[in-house]
Amino acid sequence: MLHRPLQWLPLAILLLGVGAWAEDVAPPAGVLAAGDARLTLLRDGCWLLTRGDATLVAHAQVVVAGVGWKGTGSQSASRVAVGFPKKAGKAFLFAGEVDETASKTTWRFTQRVEPAADGFRFVYEIQPLKDTQVAEVSLFLDLPLAQWRGKGVALWRRREAVFPVKRPARRHFLSGTARKAVLDAGAERQLAFHFAKPTMCTVQDCREFKNNRYQLYARLFRGGAIKAGRVCRLEFTLAPSDSGSYLMKPVSYASKQPLRIGKIVLPTPTVPTCQRLEVALDITGTWDTPFDADQVSVDAHVTTPSGREMVVPAFYWQDYELLREDEDSWLEGKGEPSWKVRLAATEVGKHTMHIVARDRSGEVRSDPVAFTATDSGDLGYIRVSRKDRRYWAFDDGTPYFAVGENVSTWRHGLTEYDEWLPALGKAGGNYARIWMYAHCFGIDWGKPGHYRLDHAWALDHAMALAEKHGIRVKLCLEAWRHFEGPRSFVRAGVAHPYSTKNGGPCSREMDVFTHPEAKRMFRNRLRYVVARWGYSTHILAWELWNEINCVAGYHQRSGDVMAWTREMARHLKAIDPWRHMVVNSLGSFLVDDRMWEAPEVDFAQVHGYWHPTHKASKDMGKDMAEFVPHWIGKIRGYGKPALFAEYGLVNPRWGHNRRADDDKQGVHLHNGLWSSVMSGACGTAMLWWWGVYVHPNDLYFQFGTVARYVDGVPWTTAGFEPIEPKTNSPQLRAMALRGDGLTLLWVHNRRHTWWNVVEKQPIPAIDSASVALDGLKDGEYTVEWWDTWKGAVTRTQTLEAKAGVLSVPVSNLARDAAAKIVPR
Repeated sequence: MLHRPLQWLPLAILLLGVGAWAEDVAPPAGVLAAGDARLTLLRDGCWLLTRGDATLVAHAQVVVAGVGWKGTGSQSASRVAVGFPKKAGKAFLFAGEVDETASKTTWRFTQRVEPAADGFRFVYEIQPLKDTQVAEVSLFLDLPLAQWRGKGVALWRRREAVFPVKRPARRHFLSGTARKAVLDAGAERQLAFHFAKPTMCTVQDCREFKNNRYQLYARLFRGGAIKAGRVCRLEFTLAPSDSGSYLMKPVSYASKQPLRIGKIVLPTPTVPTCQRLEVALDITGTWDTPFDADQVSVDAHVTTPSGREMVVPAFYWQDYELLREDEDSWLEGKGEPSWKVRLAATEVGKHTMHIVARDRSGEVRSDPVAFTATDSGDLGYIRVSRKDRRYWAFDDGTPYFAVGENVSTWRHGLTEYDEWLPALGKAGGNYARIWMYAHCFGIDWGKPGHYRLDHAWALDHAMALAEKHGIRVKLCLEAWRHFEGPRSFVRAGVAHPYSTKNGGPCSREMDVFTHPEAKRMFRNRLRYVVARWGYSTHILAWELWNEINCVAGYHQRSGDVMAWTREMARHLKAIDPWRHMVVNSLGSFLVDDRMWEAPEVDFAQVHGYWHPTHKASKDMGKDMAEFVPHWIGKIRGYGKPALFAEYGLVNPRWGHNRRADDDKQGVHLHNGLWSSVMSGACGTAMLWWWGVYVHPNDLYFQFGTVARYVDGVPWTTAGFEPIEPKTNSPQLRAMALRGDGLTLLWVHNRRHTWWNVVEKQPIPAIDSASVALDGLKDGEYTVEWWDTWKGAVTRTQTLEAKAGVLSVPVSNLARDAAAKIVPR
């Protein structure tokens, strides 16, 4: 999917005034002092902070932003004053209700400001009086450019930056969960916001809106659906002359010790096959970074009962704790980093293992240790089936048909996966696609050779959820398109590891695919990925890149990319002891023989969306039951499994299309799922909008209905061929997979499309029609009818095929239905 954040439409209400966004300013209500700093409160609750002649905060106000809001620069805001404050001792109390006109929602709020020992204490509370949807609720602080330009800012303890001297390419240049937000970090008289609880903050440069200021905004509510009466709260102490030390210590994993392997201690003498055996390693050596195999490499050499040797790379790791506070979550490091090895035995019996470690000084080996693998009954890893290479199967031959969706990145934090993956698995889904993207699971975002161990731990967490809930993961290893990156790169405070601007080897994006050092860097990351997650039977496949053709310069050098794909796929297969499948992906509507004919690429994929103006989809995409099979047909001719890996509805800028929100029952999702089953694909079509569409509308049942229908289907032995049976009604669509001893049939009312539902067009039921299935042997057949919206058998009937044709009656079809047809 294209890397564009959720697009914001003009809808916002500013509570407590618009301040710097408007020329008129409310009169002062009072002044509080802390040393030489003065806090001036305006009569509508806004405030400013000065020290001598310097203005530290020019204006502050709470913002309630409606879904789709484009930000302060859009000028799409209305000023709402709340009246004069009340005095309560030394405190000022603002309170009132505001009618937010755009969403017709009334908000009740209070703001309390009082002196504190080292400055000023603020408490904000705001709550809607009816259920509503918002983009965010935040306190916005205007910071004068002249005062803060070039000075430091820290979201302590995890992120820091410098207020840009020149206008940055992306206005959001720092973001993260902070215990304290500190301006001019490291100085003796710095401005610090001490939050009562960790708070998500963003710092932005507003010069693109022709405003000479920066802004820091702290969230009271991160956005989404909010229930009536839900209190959004922000409490902090503002210290105008804080003298604490908040400089971040640079993370260094360098070591300068003699090369040594400590005693190997197994956590258990026995382990079930295909289950993780994790061994902590005590290893020292000399290296600048432990993520460069040319500086240090650690491998486990495992001899199996059959005499085969597995070489399993070890990895450097750091433990973390996942902390939660309301909707916010963050990771805190625990203990010291160290080496680990993870492996899974695939044979029953006694295994021996020794560790080999190398650095620039030489090589050392450990004494061998032994463990026994017992039969777990696990189905094993997923491969291209040897019986029918159009489908997938586990090692034991059991077919695997993928049913699921993309859950590629988080928007608000890792804990969103605690909701998405269990819900998908509970419904019956068995597939998810996850990206190692810059702001969430991407491990090599920073200086070259220094991996993000917190992101790696986050992926551990997601993979543990997938394993627990029966979900196989297609892990996408890379997703960037430009060195400067999308906005989310900047929000995450990350830098591109391959760019010369960050110490990398490449001045242009395309050089990543040809520069020897860049390729060496990528091979190192492949090694780390295999070491940390290769053991898992729940890794369906390694996907090298998301839509690799969208990297800048591809069209001039696509041959380099194709050669790189084959090279990296070969390398990955060579170093992966468990031989997971490898694939790559191309952007929407692109099918390239060079990619899908490559023997190193195990299956073919396609992406495609309904786009309101794109010629390939603006008309056909209104009917997903036509659109999805059309594009699957483009990739079925390569003699490989075919997967429609991304689909959905997008707006002109390839973001989430709000028209989907009117399709609350998921008609476009439903029709895409069922039509892909009947198109000869190896799995359902995989919807893209998991967090903004599937989850909010609780559409997981759509995956469950398909999962129950396909369960037990002999995909690899039936010899299915997709056919389009004849019908006697132009309103009736029929799709089928005709196989040896089993035929799968889906009948669809052509009028029941997402477009007609959203447009409120009439959708008359099909009263009486029939489907003619040819190529069947004469005789009686049992037809088992399924309700595709409930995932249950509704009735069975007996029909007779004559002259090689089985006529199947269809009546009262308002939406669609499916059948399984077997000879009696």
